[in-house]
Amino acid sequence: QDGTKRNKKRAASPVQVDATPSSKKPRSSNIDTATSSENEEDLSKIPQETLNTMTSTWQILSSNRRTIAKKSKRSKEQIDQQNQVLEDKLSGEETKKVNLGKSTAKAGVLCVAKIGTSCHLNDSAAGGDDEYIVSGGHDKQAIVYNVTSGQIVATLSGAGGDVIAVSGMIVSDKVMLVGTGSADGVVRLYSVPIASGGDDEVQLLESEQLGGGEGVVPVSVIVHFSSTAEGATIIAGGSDGSVNVFKSVESGLKLITYLKSVDGNEFTSGCIHPDGLIYAAGTTSGKLLIYDLKTQAVAGTLQGHDGNPINCISVSDNGYHVATSSSEDSPIHIWDLRKLKLSATITPPSDVGTVTSLAFDPMGLYLAYSGAEATKVCVVKDWDRVVSTLSKTKTGKKGKNALVAPTCGGVIWGGKGLGEDGDKVWIAAGCDGEKPIRFWGLN
Repeated sequence: QDGTKRNKKRAASPVQVDATPSSKKPRSSNIDTATSSENEEDLSKIPQETLNTMTSTWQILSSNRRTIAKKSKRSKEQIDQQNQVLEDKLSGEETKKVNLGKSTAKAGVLCVAKIGTSCHLNDSAAGGDDEYIVSGGHDKQAIVYNVTSGQIVATLSGAGGDVIAVSGMIVSDKVMLVGTGSADGVVRLYSVPIASGGDDEVQLLESEQLGGGEGVVPVSVIVHFSSTAEGATIIAGGSDGSVNVFKSVESGLKLITYLKSVDGNEFTSGCIHPDGLIYAAGTTSGKLLIYDLKTQAVAGTLQGHDGNPINCISVSDNGYHVATSSSEDSPIHIWDLRKLKLSATITPPSDVGTVTSLAFDPMGLYLAYSGAEATKVCVVKDWDRVVSTLSKTKTGKKGKNALVAPTCGGVIWGGKGLGEDGDKVWIAAGCDGEKPIRFWGLN
């Protein structure tokens, strides 16, 4: 179906949006960091106005990050208490599981993300205490799910391929922005109302092809922290080794920056640093590229995983560590981002299976690594110490590709964190080949 189908949101049922890919022509794959003609805009730089907004947001985020770093300092007694909380709260089989994709579609959670809250909002304007996630899969749609109420908020359909990257940000007390990337190489931006009733509609704001053109797929799509209800910035990694910056403008979603790796690197994964000005990209050759978005240049190149592709990346919220994993038989690598060097490796136990996703907790104290069989939680800087093993209930059913190890999925942390309300924490995980997203720590 052509166009955008918009259905008014009702409390009793989720909203579904059907969005066809942009009709705009893909940009030629030979675009690099130079202008392609005198009549075209310079895509080699982030426009100064956008960069100024990102930099002012960085100042807020850096202050928040320093606060997190201070709170993460713990006494031995506090460490033991929090380790016990995780062991008691999260260990064992999942306490809840939810199927969000179409029942008729191929099983698989290809990506899942926690929907964050803009740093430009105060607590009273952040949409209340409800927590939301967004997931994507083989059914060519993204699902926004209210974890607190247990209800689907919106179904965002119409992608021309598997939805392989998702991100979201609450930008007002009424609206969240959701970005998706699909196997057809298109980035989409949606406006999703938070309220359970009223006349507000879910809207596809616009869709646009990645800068590399046909055949390039997104490895990450991130609604940048500087985004507001008045305007969004999207950071997307392309499989052609590119960092794409999109801006929502009156006419739609516009590609404003296209940074292409000059060494022929092809990207397999990507992640944004919590201060919003550093982008980490994993490559097919096991390299981890650290981009400084302020200068639009590579600040560091780290080689690991015996040259095997990096399939997932996570950066700790205090900004100190980057964790990477490969779908090949390779340990998890822990990188010191300040010193730009490998600081530790973790060999996942055999009961985890192939690691498909990684996530640090919001305080940067623990790392969760998830695989086809189980999820483990280990202690930061005491990486071999596992405090929780999150197992799965067995369904007794095997899919057609049961013998093929999944290489993608997602794991996320939720709850109030491990501070004063340390017992209010949960983890959710899903992977390709399985329909449900599983929760631990939720009833």
